[in-house]
Amino acid sequence: MDRQSTYGEYLSQVGTRYNKLSEDEKDTVRAMRGTQQGLVLSKILGNELALADLGVKRTPTAMPKKRGLATR
Repeated sequence: MDRQSTYGEYLSQVGTRYNKLSEDEKDTVRAMRGTQQGLVLSKILGNELALADLGVKRTPTAMPKKRGLATR
């Protein structure tokens, strides 16, 4: 078994474990995005992992205009 396939299996297992988390646990992980903890985890896990964007500070998209009663 070569190193690349072993690493691919590892990434697959990480993804599977993440998918098995409860929604509350996933929200906890998502809440780490842009935090100091998320940046550290991103450095440890590496950019190849799906969770690597924990430390990425995302720019917010345009907020939709509020209409009706929501404008008050």
